[in-house]
Amino acid sequence: MSDQALDWIVNALHTNTKQSDQQFVWCTDENALNGLPNLSHSNLQVITNRWDIAEQAKSRQLQTQFSDFDFDHQGDCTLDGFFYRISKEKPLAHHLLNQAWRCLKIGGKLWLSGFKNDGTKTYIEKIATLLGCEKVIKKNGPVYSAQLTKNVHFNLQQQLDTNDYKLIRPISENSGLSLVSKPGLFGWNKIDAGSALLITQLDSVFANRPAPQTFVDLGCGYGYLTIATANNKISTGITSWILTDNNAAALQTAKENLRINQINGQVIGADAGSSLHAKADLLLCNPPFHQGFSVDGDLTDKFLANARRLLAPNGIAVFVVNQFIPLERKAAPLFRQIKLLVDNGSFKVISLSL
Repeated sequence: MSDQALDWIVNALHTNTKQSDQQFVWCTDENALNGLPNLSHSNLQVITNRWDIAEQAKSRQLQTQFSDFDFDHQGDCTLDGFFYRISKEKPLAHHLLNQAWRCLKIGGKLWLSGFKNDGTKTYIEKIATLLGCEKVIKKNGPVYSAQLTKNVHFNLQQQLDTNDYKLIRPISENSGLSLVSKPGLFGWNKIDAGSALLITQLDSVFANRPAPQTFVDLGCGYGYLTIATANNKISTGITSWILTDNNAAALQTAKENLRINQINGQVIGADAGSSLHAKADLLLCNPPFHQGFSVDGDLTDKFLANARRLLAPNGIAVFVVNQFIPLERKAAPLFRQIKLLVDNGSFKVISLSL
């Protein structure tokens, strides 16, 4: 599916990154999944919080940094150009706009684009004021775009509010669990209702099964399913904990939650678990159903295919999905046993075995 805002950024990249004596940064998240261009400029660095996009960028011989948009390595006034298609989350957008303001040289350019409902026009107006430049906004249907020039040095007191984007902090819900999270993750400041529903089914799943020894949290987020499982009686025999996600912030916070809860586990970056080779007695998954900026049914298929590959012969996978996702139909070619455990009208929990 074409993204007009991303197309504008890609065109700007092709047009404006040809001078080998200048340094450019392109910050991109999930919106570039279907639009990573074939660029091979040694002076362009791609910074992304997505494992799959980082792998694609590396395959195109681009300088690539996979991180939670960490700019600690980048000095003040060192960049000639900064390219950014607006993100869905406001704290992240503000974080990256602040970094553009700080890192661009005086006279450096910021290229911004996004849809109207992303709040793009407001972002352009805010950062243009802080950069001290005219806000010449181009409108193409629902897309707003701008090329802005930095004329004023970064001011720490005037920067956009990021809700302490980089800060990992406790989740203030009364769950009885020790959990931390941060902006940059979907639903970062709460416990997902679907995941909580899944955990309530574990006792019944293992009522007549041997306790698991190997565990995989597929698409782990900040690690709630792992920490909640570790606090369940079925966890007493688990000797191998593996958590995987595509998002840099998820990997960072999952590691911290393992440390806080004194769980000796592995946290691995992967696209829906594609690079894992474990065999799980218990695999838990709350798959995202959005990829980029739209609903993507193929994403569920990807998680199911990897769940089947990773499941031990006598293992069990437990998925929770929004009620409208046809998980049973999608799982039918892959799994011998498919059982609906609970459907509360919003989410359904389904067990799968080979």
